[in-house]
Amino acid sequence: MAAGPEPGYAAAMVELDAILGELEGDALDVDVLAERVQRASELLALCRTRIQRAQADVDRIVADLEDFDAADEPPDDDAD
Repeated sequence: MAAGPEPGYAAAMVELDAILGELEGDALDVDVLAERVQRASELLALCRTRIQRAQADVDRIVADLEDFDAADEPPDDDAD
């Protein structure tokens, strides 16, 4: 299998679904079984990485927003 550009998350999920369908069916040639399972493993790793990156990005954005909101709050005058 020639290495091309990595698929996006949605494309990887579609391919994973197709592989799952092949694995559940009776038509999968045993000679390509390991190849399909290997590809599924690669796609799962790709999806996991994309999810982790997205979570880190969301966490960073939320933290930035919280820092921005905290900077806009007036100082607490009741501190004695």
